[in-house]
Amino acid sequence: MEYTTLVAVYNRLSATDATGEKRAILADVFADAGGALPRLVVLVWGRLGPAYDRPELGVSSSLALEAVCRATGAAKSAVRERWRETGDLGSAAAWAAEHGGQQTLFAESLTVDRVHERLREVATFAGEGSRTRRVDAVAGLVADADPDEACYVVRTVLGHVRVGVGEGLIRDALADAFLDGSDAAVAAIESAYQVTSDYPLVAERAREAGLDGVQALDISLGRPVRAMLAAKAASLDAGLSSAAGPDDRIHCEYKYDGVRVQLHVDDEIRVFTRRLADVTAQFPDVVRAVERGIEGPAILDGEVVGYDPATLGGDAAARAPVPFQELSTRVKRERGVERVAAEVPVVFHAFDYLYNGATLLDRPLADRLDRLESRLTPISPRPAGDPAVAGLELATAARTSADDPDPAAALYRAALETGHEGLVLKDPTAPYTPGRRVGRLLKLKPTMEPLDLVVTRAKYSEGRRSGLLGRLSLACRDEAASEAGDPALREVGRLSTGYTDDELAALTDRLEARVVARDGRAVDLQPGVVLEVEYEEIQRSDAYDSGYALRFPRFLGTRADLGLADVDTLARVEHLYESQ
Repeated sequence: MEYTTLVAVYNRLSATDATGEKRAILADVFADAGGALPRLVVLVWGRLGPAYDRPELGVSSSLALEAVCRATGAAKSAVRERWRETGDLGSAAAWAAEHGGQQTLFAESLTVDRVHERLREVATFAGEGSRTRRVDAVAGLVADADPDEACYVVRTVLGHVRVGVGEGLIRDALADAFLDGSDAAVAAIESAYQVTSDYPLVAERAREAGLDGVQALDISLGRPVRAMLAAKAASLDAGLSSAAGPDDRIHCEYKYDGVRVQLHVDDEIRVFTRRLADVTAQFPDVVRAVERGIEGPAILDGEVVGYDPATLGGDAAARAPVPFQELSTRVKRERGVERVAAEVPVVFHAFDYLYNGATLLDRPLADRLDRLESRLTPISPRPAGDPAVAGLELATAARTSADDPDPAAALYRAALETGHEGLVLKDPTAPYTPGRRVGRLLKLKPTMEPLDLVVTRAKYSEGRRSGLLGRLSLACRDEAASEAGDPALREVGRLSTGYTDDELAALTDRLEARVVARDGRAVDLQPGVVLEVEYEEIQRSDAYDSGYALRFPRFLGTRADLGLADVDTLARVEHLYESQ
């Protein structure tokens, strides 16, 4: 398939905000895709593989800009200006392809296969010279592209095709394209996706085997299952009442402040995060513990928690968990992995058992936990070992009933006193429901932690506060954006409530001293003013370049004691989002 055909689809999708129209467009495209179906399913989503196969291209915005300028001959300053005006480097690339002035004498037309394969190849570049090879590869595609194609090549490289397609639209379009489009068909596609995390697989099965084939898809080693999610409990009593099973029993366990992971154990051991990233290479100490303590084949759900190494070796209750931001340094680390494994030792706390050669998803939780206990041999953490070995154990838990809340209350106090987040309350009779927030699984924790964020832009208020900068854009730090020249701040929301007139006047004085550009009543700022902000929750959002948005943010105070280096990270925002 020619890449220009896919670009035409992108343009049709971006030209409408109507969900029904987008669904119809995708259904037609999928139905006529032929052998290109698996690639189209992920490319319209802005990805290069299934949800659990997301190669890291290592191409930052600054490298993509360099590639665009090299391919088109456009001046970097001119492309930057278009980028600033539109907020979209893809649109800037389209402008550069049309106005850059550099022409390729022997351009090779782009195909969907070529773009897909070349970008997946970029993810394999490593070692000396890999930066140059990445830029060359992207520049090679842009050089052969027309303006529209250049736009979407760059957007795909950066992971944001900006056409309004998400999991739900793909699900519905597949149900229309290959089944009858009914609610039952949509539910079947959804269920298959939740247990496989693989829309290309689901799409091909729906086309080849219809509804029966889709319903036959099940959990499998090497393909992570979407995690079962907990709803919020308003209070301990309310949570116990909602989570109680038919026999009034409730399983209570620690809610840990770590990284939720899924272990796949067979001849090969793999570690996946809740977001389906493969972090096996980042946790060799966990792999060593699993080799000793878990009999395969098996798939386990649990939490990796980091601990102060000085507190290990004795009573588990005496362990001191490290802040999540310290643990998160292990998740994306590529160098010095073994050294950091000793500096930030972890324990894997297992709390569910999903597979033992056959699916256990439909079995009651109590049965799954009994099987887990029989197949897990506890391993004590050995951070000082050479090499380090992680700890391996069952999650700290207790059984109680709605009529006897004391054991749950005691466990909740113990969890908080030992530095963990709270409690998870579970119905012992419930099956495992991938990808769903259900009332049979509840979390109880104190209110959301505030964030320290920096003000990047602002706008003057209306009415009696019209002379004050009361509409503030807030950003976190993106530690992964380490390349020189790449923006390291990602916006997460806009703040307009919580301050008194006096607080806002003082804040305006500080912000106006940092104005670097004005556009009517809006100003761009030199980042440096850090605010403490509370909020109701964190949501996914394409409105901000962080990919997240604070819901109902509220000003708590100005942090004059903090600088840019102290601003909360995108990794922490992601963690708070996932732990809600």
